Amino acid sequence: MTDKLKITGLTLTDALKSVGLSKSSYYYKPKTQRPRALDPRLSAELEKLTGYELTYGYRKVTEYFKRYNHKKVLRHMQRLKMTQPRKIKGVRFTVLPYTPPTKSNERWEVDLTYVPFGLKECAALFTIVDCFDKEVIGDNFSRFFTANESRVALDKAVFSRFPIGVPKELQLVVRVDRGSQFIAKIFKEAAKLSRLNIQFYGIQCPNDKPYIESFVSKYKTEEVYRNCYETYDVAKNAWLSYKFWYNNRRLHQSIGYQTPSRFARLSGAYANLSLPMNVTVKNTCPTGLVRRVCKNSCSLHTKF
Repeated sequence: MTDKLKITGLTLTDALKSVGLSKSSYYYKPKTQRPRALDPRLSAELEKLTGYELTYGYRKVTEYFKRYNHKKVLRHMQRLKMTQPRKIKGVRFTVLPYTPPTKSNERWEVDLTYVPFGLKECAALFTIVDCFDKEVIGDNFSRFFTANESRVALDKAVFSRFPIGVPKELQLVVRVDRGSQFIAKIFKEAAKLSRLNIQFYGIQCPNDKPYIESFVSKYKTEEVYRNCYETYDVAKNAWLSYKFWYNNRRLHQSIGYQTPSRFARLSGAYANLSLPMNVTVKNTCPTGLVRRVCKNSCSLHTKF
């Protein structure tokens, strides 16, 4: 810096005044402090702690000895690695890359929400939404909050769009949170059986699933908060009525004020509904089980 000042013709004093810096700050050099020596008496007493006393924090240890400063106790416990370990949680913020969907059946989002009924009871609503056409393609309104209920919703979604199975060439992504219903083995196996790619978004990252969050907000505002359900059956019938209205009659601004069901068909979401000539769908059950019957009169049950 001195050479540069000589070129400009300024003295060090004038240059420091122009930037508002003192000479002491300019010439300051940080000094590395040596670690303070430990008190052998306190160290010996800390190492004698046994049993549940080892779970004490530094404040309780200070109170336990009653003759040391708490800062001194903390310094010794840190050096001796006797402080209590903190709970290691999962990744708190894991922001997934945001890429807007360009077609139907490219990315689905799943979520669980609670629907109150009666005095102090709640029902579980598992919902699956296609991020491109905004249609509710899978759901399960239940009294239970288990992983099997989430699997049922996933089976319904797969069957509604792919009754003969997800094509091998399709890279369909399903985004879920880290709830116990979605990290369970039964849900993962159902997704793997249907050739679906699961993406887990981070904790407290609602922006990783904006489409399902938006839908749940609409459902709560337009249906749940406007009513008081006396029984479970009333709440379930209200959900079924709202789902039909949302898919088939509700105008959606982000898709050109069209209904999700109409926009999904125009965008080719149901292009895979055509069945081979020798396969017909005989019957279905609410869990998404399909019974295929071929011309050779042999039948089998395939779970999607």
